[in-house]
Amino acid sequence: MANYSKPLIGAINGLAYGGAALLSSSLDLRIGCEKTQFRFLAASYGRVNSTWSLPALVGIPKAKELLYTGRVVAAEEAERIGLLNQVVPSAKVVEAAVEMAQMIANNDARMVQGIKRLLHEGMGLDWQGRYDLEDEARATYLSAGHPRDGFKDFLARKPVRA
Repeated sequence: MANYSKPLIGAINGLAYGGAALLSSSLDLRIGCEKTQFRFLAASYGRVNSTWSLPALVGIPKAKELLYTGRVVAAEEAERIGLLNQVVPSAKVVEAAVEMAQMIANNDARMVQGIKRLLHEGMGLDWQGRYDLEDEARATYLSAGHPRDGFKDFLARKPVRA
C-alpha cells in the first residue's frame, strides 16, 4: 500500500488493533472519530511490524513506546502525535475522508504522485539529499511545461484540475 502511487486515505471509525493498526499506519492520511483507537500488538504475539511506517508518523521515541507496550492510543492522543490527521464526529468520518480526497483530486495528479514519491524516497536522507531529489524532480516537471500553465491558471484564479 505504501508504494501505491496515489494517496490512500483511511476513514477509521472504531478499533484499529494489531493488523488494522499496521494497515492504518501504511495509509497516507487517516481520518478518525472519538471511537477510534489504535494498538500495535506485534510484540505481544511474537511478531515484528510497523517499524518502517510508525516512526515516520510519530517519531522514533513514540514508536518505540507504542510498539514495545502495545498500549491503547485513543483518538485525541492519536491526532496529537500524528497517527491521525483529523478527528471528526463518528457520523462524519467517511464524509471527511471523501472531502479530503476531493481536495487532493483538485490538484495536478502527477504532482501529488510526485510529492508522494519524493517524500518516500527522501526518508532517511539528510537535508541535502532531500533537496537534491526535489531539485531533480522540479527540473523534470518544469521542462514538461505543465507547471507554467498551472501558474497562469493560478493567476487567473481558475480552479486547478489534473
